[in-house]
Amino acid sequence: MSLIHAPGPLLKVPLLLAHTVCTWRGSTPPRPPPPSEELNRFSNPDSLSVTMPLQVWLITVSKWAFCSASLAEIAVLIAQNASSPTSSKVLSFLLPNPGASLRLTPISALACALGIGGGLLRVWCHRTLGKYFTWQVSVQTEHKLVTSGPYAIVRHPSYTAWSVMNAGNFLLLLSKGSYVVESGLLRSIWGKAAVFGAIGYMSFVSYSLIRRVPIEDAVLEKEFGPQWQEWTKRTPYCLIPFVY
Repeated sequence: MSLIHAPGPLLKVPLLLAHTVCTWRGSTPPRPPPPSEELNRFSNPDSLSVTMPLQVWLITVSKWAFCSASLAEIAVLIAQNASSPTSSKVLSFLLPNPGASLRLTPISALACALGIGGGLLRVWCHRTLGKYFTWQVSVQTEHKLVTSGPYAIVRHPSYTAWSVMNAGNFLLLLSKGSYVVESGLLRSIWGKAAVFGAIGYMSFVSYSLIRRVPIEDAVLEKEFGPQWQEWTKRTPYCLIPFVY
């Protein structure tokens, strides 16, 4: 089997692979939900926390959609640049449009950079908080305020990471030369519903996380008092340094 036909498009393969892994890791809860007694301490939990089982299911479906599109694109890129009976079968199954041109563009390169950077930052947050990182707003028994790593830069870096990571996913799906665009998936009603449904839902999650910031700050201030106030003096920005 030869992979020599057009080396340019194949440069997109490692970027897509890294993007897919980072999206998967960044969109997966690092540990189980906290027990109910840790959630019941708050009289006004946010909407995401209240409906978390549903949100986890919807995020999982959206994550599968994003990652499946990237994996399909990887398979097509390799098949388009290979000469074998298997590659012909892959193309006939995944890419019925013979004139499609999957390729690396400046926008898709930016999209991969955003997805990889956001996903890596999200994983960094998981590891920095350790057992304290949960998808619900909660304070654990003997909870400690973590102010190191990404939390020394902004106070809610995992929410920044989520938004950046998904901005990369949106750009990658809708950019010229992507599998979703070139395959004709957006020409069908069901294709449009799946793609824009996933994009719309993940945008809603990003918006909800931004709205959660003052709720989480209030919880931390109540729990840690002077320690939280000192942290806000050292780290005054919530999501974006020098902006907000």
